[in-house]
Amino acid sequence: LPLLPVEDAWISRLDYDAFAKEVSALGKELLRETGDDDVEHLNKIISWRNISAIVGLLTIWMEPNVVTVGALSLWTYSSWTMIAHHVCHGGYNRVDAGRFHSRGFGLGLVNRFVDWLDWMQPEAWNIEHNRLHHYRLNEGKDPDLVQRNLAFLRDKATPLPLK
Repeated sequence: LPLLPVEDAWISRLDYDAFAKEVSALGKELLRETGDDDVEHLNKIISWRNISAIVGLLTIWMEPNVVTVGALSLWTYSSWTMIAHHVCHGGYNRVDAGRFHSRGFGLGLVNRFVDWLDWMQPEAWNIEHNRLHHYRLNEGKDPDLVQRNLAFLRDKATPLPLK
């Protein structure tokens, strides 16, 4: 076996069986606690996301300003990271969250505009993210490996504040 770097030495002492039991127990506990509070939280996030979209779109006519940029950025960011990501992973499949279910989210013409206003198809994202990324997390074949994907920026001879 290759020697581990000092910062990774804990891996050789990890009790994998105990760790697996703890993760399994945590998953079961979280599953039991899933319910209406989760749907209420999702709806609150959706409301804030929609308010951000409205503010951004209503102020877009103004000279470029921080309010428009911030609101549109929050709209896009929350749509992807706080809603689509969790829905596509099935985070709301066991509760009654309406159309926010991994099997139909963003599919069809209307849902594509309402749920998933992006160039990438939801089916393609599910393959790229759920299969290629999660099954190769932080390995060389991970398509989302930030260290590799942004190497050009890290190695560029540009002042740090401009990177």
